[in-house]
Amino acid sequence: MSILATIAPIFIIIAFGFFLTHKRVLSERFISEANRFVFQFPLPFLIFIGIVKSGLKSTGCLPIAAVTVPSLVVMGIALVVAKIARYKGDKLGSFVQSTFHGNVTYVGFAVLFYMFGEEGLEKGSLLAGTLIIFNNALAIIILSLTSAGHRSPLKIAGSIIRTPIIMATFAAVIFVLLRLSMPSVLMKSLEIVANISLPLALIIIGGSISPAMLRKTFRPAIITTVLKMLILPGIAFLFYRMCSPDISRAVPAMVLLATPTAITTYIMARELGGDAELASGCITLSTFASPLVYWFWMTILI
Repeated sequence: MSILATIAPIFIIIAFGFFLTHKRVLSERFISEANRFVFQFPLPFLIFIGIVKSGLKSTGCLPIAAVTVPSLVVMGIALVVAKIARYKGDKLGSFVQSTFHGNVTYVGFAVLFYMFGEEGLEKGSLLAGTLIIFNNALAIIILSLTSAGHRSPLKIAGSIIRTPIIMATFAAVIFVLLRLSMPSVLMKSLEIVANISLPLALIIIGGSISPAMLRKTFRPAIITTVLKMLILPGIAFLFYRMCSPDISRAVPAMVLLATPTAITTYIMARELGGDAELASGCITLSTFASPLVYWFWMTILI
């Protein structure tokens, strides 16, 4: 019950964001501008601080393999399921990317922080940066192979590498490897801005939920939600059981892999010629399922 009590407030805030948008207290323009602000400043600062404080001590080869290998496996399973279901073209690309592309930055970080505090962020920051790069690369590949009209994959890849979150990850790693130090005043200032990110991000998620799109795409959304939130972390769990006697080491990876489908799947579907409506439905259903899914996994792990 304590696990549910810890996780529930996160999703109550998401529901609050949906309520505020539904009642038009918050406009779509506000949600869009807030999303841009969080994405460009507070979240990159949060990742940078987490990696710098961890000193790269909390992440090794096993955690990185435990998030990348299962993602590849689930992508393969999704391709087989899509062929059986006869999904083609834009629908195929959006379906497959929704099975592995998780909301690591908004939901993953929130769960790590509100369940495990600063230690959770320190253990998960570098792993999250790795997973973000990996997820986006896979998404570009699958959408590029299945969509007709879209921007050049190389241009999209370049724009992703230049995103603030990815740049913050690389900057923090270099900062730690060179053993640089930052003035305490500047670090504290970054922390103040970083602390804005998680509460505002949860409001943004709630404001982005679209039940109307879910009704149109309910069947494929159910399949992607099962693959994304149960099969994907389940494979990672088995991976850890085989490779390490200490299953508690799996917690950061499991939290990040069990996240709902990322909001960026909708953006990338629009940019790369995928099915944006399907992506929106997958985001909505997986977000609705998140509280029970996290309760299930954390009960097993903790």
